[in-house]
Amino acid sequence: MDENKKWMHKETERQRRQEMGKLCNNLRSLLPLEYIKGKRSTSDHVHEAMNYINHLQDKVKQLQEKRDALLKVSNNLSSIENESSSATHLPPLVLVHPFPGGLEIICSHSFRKSAFPMSRLLDILHKEGLNVVTTTSIRRDGRFIHTIQSEDPNHSNMVDTDYSELQIKITEALSSSSLQETLPEPENC
Repeated sequence: MDENKKWMHKETERQRRQEMGKLCNNLRSLLPLEYIKGKRSTSDHVHEAMNYINHLQDKVKQLQEKRDALLKVSNNLSSIENESSSATHLPPLVLVHPFPGGLEIICSHSFRKSAFPMSRLLDILHKEGLNVVTTTSIRRDGRFIHTIQSEDPNHSNMVDTDYSELQIKITEALSSSSLQETLPEPENC
């Protein structure tokens, strides 16, 4: 009887170790290489899995904040458009806010009566010492919406810096271009 119990216990333990080995291999296969490089023990892999999960949670939080900011801009644009739906030209809107590693600038302006070259905006950012990393532009409901992400090599802590002056400069540049009417086409003689 004792011999049989010992064998059953031994077999149960062997199966448990096999199952744990399979699960650890599955976990290891799900981790990016930089999280498992040089790690040999199972406890190291579990620890790195925790680090990776925390990294992913931070990334999700950042993306949610960005989504919320974009939704806020979109809602602001919708409310401005609804309030002045009879107007042919809507005022420009500029938002400048820090994000991890740099700044995000969101500009929205009407293109019905003006043309605002993106090069002008990029020139302003260059003069401010910002390095542009990415830009996207979309056209929606009679407006251009430009999203520019840049980094400031002179500032390590972007959150504590006041960027209201930059926002004012960009808003003034957008406003001055919207005051300039596009030239009428020449008439044929």
